[in-house]
Amino acid sequence: MTPDAAPSPIPPSAPRRLPARTLARLLGAAPAPGTDPDALPAVTGAAHHDGRIRPGDAFFALPGATHHGLDHADAALAAGAALVVSDRPHPHGLVVDDPAAALLALGRWARARLRSSVVGVTGSAGKTTARALLAAGLDAAAGDGNLNTPHALAGRLLRAWSEDLPHPLVLEMGIDHVGEMDRIVHLVRPDVGLLTAIGPAHLDGFGDVATVAREKGRLLHGVARGLAALGAWRQVDADLRLRTEPYALADGAEDAAGAAPADGVRWRGTVTGPALTPTLHVAPPGGGDALEVALPGVGRGLAESAVGTLAVAERLGQDPRAAAARLERARFEDGRLQVRRDGARLVIDDTYNANPTSMAQALELLHAAPGPRVALLGDMAELGAEADAAHRAMAEAARGLERVAYAGAHADAVRAGHPGATCGTFDDLLHLARTLPREGTVLVKASRSGRFERVVAALLGEAP
Repeated sequence: MTPDAAPSPIPPSAPRRLPARTLARLLGAAPAPGTDPDALPAVTGAAHHDGRIRPGDAFFALPGATHHGLDHADAALAAGAALVVSDRPHPHGLVVDDPAAALLALGRWARARLRSSVVGVTGSAGKTTARALLAAGLDAAAGDGNLNTPHALAGRLLRAWSEDLPHPLVLEMGIDHVGEMDRIVHLVRPDVGLLTAIGPAHLDGFGDVATVAREKGRLLHGVARGLAALGAWRQVDADLRLRTEPYALADGAEDAAGAAPADGVRWRGTVTGPALTPTLHVAPPGGGDALEVALPGVGRGLAESAVGTLAVAERLGQDPRAAAARLERARFEDGRLQVRRDGARLVIDDTYNANPTSMAQALELLHAAPGPRVALLGDMAELGAEADAAHRAMAEAARGLERVAYAGAHADAVRAGHPGATCGTFDDLLHLARTLPREGTVLVKASRSGRFERVVAALLGEAP
């Protein structure tokens, strides 16, 4: 299945549209019995989840372990889908042998016809934040939400083809098992790759951090121009380091003058000011006045990815100073180190997800925030055999805070790491959130599966 037909020419001012008959030819599809392809609407995108349909999308109804996507076809059409593609007939659709493979083939077809550069982003933490910074700094289009899997990316590539924008396209590339990055790189074919961090994440699928480094590094193997945060760069193999440029945020033993010469860091930044209102300073590699960036968010990972954004801008031939000025436009999704004011109290909502890398960064931020400082924490999921050790380390990193409370499956490990931590049920944590004094700073963080946004709602007196 190799789509290779060209669509009919469309005036450049209008979105490109893929007629249903052309789509059928591209995919080797047949119309459902009694369906006239010429009577079906043209397509401008694709999705395989009925809750993420945009008007004009082809809805790819995939077979699943417990039910079939065709069960959601009518809901997708009601949401604006142009037609249905599946291995079972639908009166408003096309039939293919393998709809999952067909969607990926369509994504590859669209990628081959993009005129814009594509930037791929991956990492154990900070992918979505980096994507938002890159989108703002590069004046680029970007992927949506956490849609970073192969089939979601295929749909986004088709929409990018339809939009036909001259701006770069930034795509987040998330993986949770061995071999997945190779599939995504084959689909996305990024021109530039950026690696934000390597750490213990999705260990149920990877087993250990060395495998995480190897699999995340597959992005950098697959691009002509690769960049990596210095900590991640040091963890990939030696051959990959030779062809990948590191960028860095100075701290501790590393000052603004730069890392050890062997590291080859050209793009390096330093952060000044209060932890919750930071300013980034970056010395351009070619000399000249330092760039000063009023960061649109908080945390070490965000500041480091801002430096990486300027390095990517240079790689794409853009003016890094213009990119620096655009960074303040970046907008981040809820639950990602989002600072919310609640009277005299600050609430750091980092409930979208958690792993040891992002947890350490969040606790570092809390330690630097106005006191009294409170951490309301939950489980970090998918850590396999390393789960207890990771939760003990999390608790140790929380020592020195005025209050630490935890609800989850690793209470013994948390107590071992921080004997003063309060461990209880989720309802206990909700009660504590409702009764805490409205002063200082409160961090709320756990993996997405814990739904700790309900703790934030309790803190703020909002309906969950």
